[in-house]
Amino acid sequence: MRLFQLGRELRKARVGAGLTQHDVARALGCGQGKIQKIEDSTTESVATGDLAAMLDLYQVTAEDRARLTALAAERRRRRPDAGPKQPADFERLIEAEADAVEILAWHHERIPGPLQSEHYMLKQFALEGEENVVPLLRRRLSRAMVFTVEDPPRYRVVLSESSLHRMPGGRAPAVVVDQAEHLLRLSDTYDRLTLQILTFEADIAFVETDFTVLHFAGKQDDFAYQENLINTSASTAQKVVAKCRDNWHKLHRAALDPDDSKKFLEQLIADTRATWTWSDNE
Repeated sequence: MRLFQLGRELRKARVGAGLTQHDVARALGCGQGKIQKIEDSTTESVATGDLAAMLDLYQVTAEDRARLTALAAERRRRRPDAGPKQPADFERLIEAEADAVEILAWHHERIPGPLQSEHYMLKQFALEGEENVVPLLRRRLSRAMVFTVEDPPRYRVVLSESSLHRMPGGRAPAVVVDQAEHLLRLSDTYDRLTLQILTFEADIAFVETDFTVLHFAGKQDDFAYQENLINTSASTAQKVVAKCRDNWHKLHRAALDPDDSKKFLEQLIADTRATWTWSDNE
């Protein structure tokens, strides 16, 4: 309860002060995504300095200041296990997603975190042998905040058809249907999300491993994030960013358009349900 109470109280104080998350982020010298995570309680703790600066901005009473400071201290003491530490480059990606103006993503064998259904996530955690899935699930779900920040980025993702068939733990029909329906719900709910499917029949000879390009407004450098079995990398080198962006546009042009991609998902759901047997539920 302390985890969620602090976030709710800070949001209420910010709104009462007539400030937006962007206003607070500028004052603290951070991204809006950080403020959203604090208010949504998807970050494990709030730094003492950040909390003090926020309370100064909100001009809270001395009584409320003492109460919220105590809540934050208790939250730090009782902080839940956040699970295995992620690579620094991946941490950089998830911290910056909500602050980007545009995100170009390509995934050829799996569904990216912001688009995963809970069923897909749980199967993935089970496959990896994770026992305490609550903090992992909360962390993974928090990435979907990229669609709900005050000024969300334009998120443009191309998924290989393979990513819709190669499910964690094997191609269970229930997971396929759940994940495909989740993608349709996201596409219908968030107009800043553009989803395209690259089919096996697409006129393209070769596809790259997964990569994401983040474009920012102002002086912040764009960067490209790449991931494979061996390592991860995040680069602001103009040559690397430009190559990833060019490759994404090639994939984008070869993929189904957004409307046909929705039809593809609907057909995948219908075909999978048609072959679904009772044993598939076991």
